Amino acid sequence: MKLNVTKLFENKDYFLFDGAMGTYYSSRHDNSIACETANLNDGQTILRIHREYIEAGANAIKTNTFAANRFSLTCEQSEVEEIIKKGWEIANAAVRDRETAVFADIGPVPIPQGQEEETEYKKLADIFLQCGAENFLFETFSRYDIILELAAHIRLKKPDAVIIASFAVYPDGYSKEGLFFQDIFKKVSSSGLVNACGFNCISGPAHMCRLVGQLDIKGRLVTVMPNSGYPSSERGRTVYVDNSHYFAEKMLELKKLGVKILGGCCGTTPHHIAVTAKLLAGSGSAAGNTGQQADKQVLPANRKPLIQKLIAEKKPILVEIDPPFDTNWEYMLRDAFLLKTAGADMITIADSPLAKSRADSSMMAARLQREAGLPAMPHITCRDRNLLGIKATLLGLNIEGIRNVLLVTGDPIAIIERKDVKGVYSMNSSNLANYVSSLNDNVFGEASFEIGGALNVNAPNFDAELRRSVKKIENGISFFLTQAIYTETAVNNAVKAFEVLKVPVFAGIMPIVGYKNAQFINNEVPGIDIDAATVESFRDKSREESEILGIEHSMKCINKLYEHVSGFYIMTPLKRIHVVCELIKRIKEKKV
Repeated sequence: MKLNVTKLFENKDYFLFDGAMGTYYSSRHDNSIACETANLNDGQTILRIHREYIEAGANAIKTNTFAANRFSLTCEQSEVEEIIKKGWEIANAAVRDRETAVFADIGPVPIPQGQEEETEYKKLADIFLQCGAENFLFETFSRYDIILELAAHIRLKKPDAVIIASFAVYPDGYSKEGLFFQDIFKKVSSSGLVNACGFNCISGPAHMCRLVGQLDIKGRLVTVMPNSGYPSSERGRTVYVDNSHYFAEKMLELKKLGVKILGGCCGTTPHHIAVTAKLLAGSGSAAGNTGQQADKQVLPANRKPLIQKLIAEKKPILVEIDPPFDTNWEYMLRDAFLLKTAGADMITIADSPLAKSRADSSMMAARLQREAGLPAMPHITCRDRNLLGIKATLLGLNIEGIRNVLLVTGDPIAIIERKDVKGVYSMNSSNLANYVSSLNDNVFGEASFEIGGALNVNAPNFDAELRRSVKKIENGISFFLTQAIYTETAVNNAVKAFEVLKVPVFAGIMPIVGYKNAQFINNEVPGIDIDAATVESFRDKSREESEILGIEHSMKCINKLYEHVSGFYIMTPLKRIHVVCELIKRIKEKKV
C-alpha cells in the first residue's frame, strides 16, 4: 500500500523506523560478506528480516543499500545498480498490503581523494529515482555539505520527495569531521531542503537523549536512531547485548523531548523495535520541548586575544624553534630565555617539520611557556592525529594555559617511508580550524584558543591560495604566518594578502646562514623559493660572513614589508639563535 509519509508525520505523534539490517544480518550469517550483496544472492533472508521489523511495529523500513556503492563493495557500477534495484524491489515486496513506508537508504561513500564526490552520490540517488523512490534517508554522515547538494538535486527532479538527513556524532557532540551537533542541526534544519534532521549511530541512547536535550527543536521535525548500546567481543565477533527494555525507555524519553521520528541503528533487532513500539503506543502524547537548551555555556563578550593585544601595541615578533629529534631539549629552554631577553613576543614550536619525528610540539610548548614565562604557540598538523587525538591534545593544552595554536596540514611523509609510517589526515587545516572554533564556542569559553593558519606566499597560483585562506577565515582562523619570504614576488604576495584578507598577517623570515643552507632550503623545503642570485651570493663565504649576509638579506625583505604587515615570524636556522636575536634587535631598532 502506498503510504503518504508527509501526512503520517502530521497525524501521528511518533514515527518508528526499523533497526540495523547490517548488524542483524551479520549476527546470523557470515559477517565477512557485505549484507548489501545479499540482495542478489540471499534475497529471501533480506525479505524475511524486513518483515520481522514490520511485524515488530516499524512503520518505516530502509532499503538494504546503506553501503551499496562501488567503493565500499569494491565492485563495478553496474553491479551497484543491480544491488540497489534489487534492494528496492525486496523492500517494496515486504511492505505490500501494509501501511509501511520504504526509504531509499544511502550512507557515506568512501570516495578516494581526487574522485568527483558529488557525481558518485548523484548516481546513487538517480538509480533510486528511476526505481520510483519518493522517500530518502541519508544516514551516518559526518558533514552536511554533500547532503544539501544531494537534497537539492533530488528536489529538482522530485519536488515533493521526503528527505531525512541523519548524522553520526560522538557522545561529546562532534562528528569525525569535527562538526558540532548543534551547528549541524541548525544549518540543515534551516536549509529548507530536508523534511527532518537528526542523528544516528556511534552514540548509544543515553547519550542521544543528553544531546537532544541541548537542542532547540521546537517546530522542527527531528529523527534519532541510536545504537542499541556499545558492542562487546565474543570469540572474535562483535556482538550487542539484548538491552531492549533499556533502549525502549530511552526512546520514550526522546519522544517526550519532542522527537517524532525514532528508530535504531547498530545492534537494534526486531525485539528492540517491538518493545519500543509497545512502550511508545502506551505512553500518551509527547510532552514536547520547551525550546530551552540544557547546559548551554554562556560565553563572555569582548575577550582580547593575545595576538590582537600585541598587534594593538607594536609589530609583534614571533620566533619558531624546532624541537629535538632526541631527548636533548635543554637548548630550547636556553633559547627561549635568550629570545625573551632579546624582545621576542612569542615562540612557536614546529610539529615534526618535513615529516621527521621530533619531540611533541604541544608538550614542548607547554613546558617552555611554564618555565621560561614566554607565551608559546604549538603547531598542530593534521598528519599525525585523528580527531580523538587532536581533541585530547587541545584539552591538555588548554589545561596547561596555552591559548594560541597554529593549524597546518603538515608535510607529507616521504615515499620511501610510507610502507612503515602512515599519515592520518582525518581532515585538512581548514576543517581543523572549524573544529577548534566549535570547541571554543562549546567547550573552552573564556579560555578559547586564538587560531592561526599558514599562508604560502610562494604558491604558483596565489589567487587560489587566497581563496583557500578566505575559507580558513570563515572556519575560524584569525591570523596567518607566511612561508619564508626571499623573492620580490613573495613580498608582493604578502602585502596583497594583508590587504585582501583583512586579518593579521605575519611575514615569515628565515635568515640564510650559508651556501649549503640556501641550496637545501631552495630545493628540499616545500613551499619556499630563493632566487638564484641570492643563493649564489653565499658561495665561498665563511660562517661569520654568511650570517652577516643572511641578516642583511632578511632586513631588505623586512624593510619592504614593515609598513604592510602586522608583524614578523622568524624561523630559527640550524639552531643559530644568536642570528635571530640580532635580527630582533635590528627590527626593534629599525636599522636599515
